[in-house]
Amino acid sequence: MRYILFFLATLSVSSILPNTTIGQTSILSMSDKADVARVENYLNNITTLKARFLQINAEGQIAEGNVFMRRPGRARFEYEPPAQILVVADGTWLIFHDKELDETTRLPLYSTPISVLLKKDVQLNGDVTVVSVEKEANTLRVNIIDTDEPEEGGITLVFSDRPFKLRKWLITDAQGNTTSITISDVERDMWIKPELFNLFDPNYD
Repeated sequence: MRYILFFLATLSVSSILPNTTIGQTSILSMSDKADVARVENYLNNITTLKARFLQINAEGQIAEGNVFMRRPGRARFEYEPPAQILVVADGTWLIFHDKELDETTRLPLYSTPISVLLKKDVQLNGDVTVVSVEKEANTLRVNIIDTDEPEEGGITLVFSDRPFKLRKWLITDAQGNTTSITISDVERDMWIKPELFNLFDPNYD
């Protein structure tokens, strides 16, 4: 169960970005807006994605495995031992399955910050607000909160700038604890069978 809680900590709706004032208005420069448009275009051009991931929480606990995405709405996080969990986004739910305890937990997918990556049409305005854009040392960081309830959701997307690609995302909770997921060995636009995004696929080991 601790691994389910570990993953929930990265995607819980009870999170907020650091140094964000509740209800603040986002003021972005023209350069910032151009970078946000680059991020939107990059995410909208992902059809499928496969990568390795490395997850580290505020206490230094480490988990790793493989992640698969098929936009819109589908993702699968396969954790390697000693973790005994499988996490699947099936388009409606984000589903956590503890293999050891045979227990399953569900959250509405679009109540979680990870949904920013999985929307059919990624637009970083309206229901979400970009509160800041940071650029340094070939790195672009875009800090995003929920517009209506900024205290209930936030995600930071981190990109390398040359070449421009998603490198990691971070979730910071209300206590200032941050969990990061870094991706590597990224492959895009390959065929991934739809059954992979069902929680239980008898044809997939």
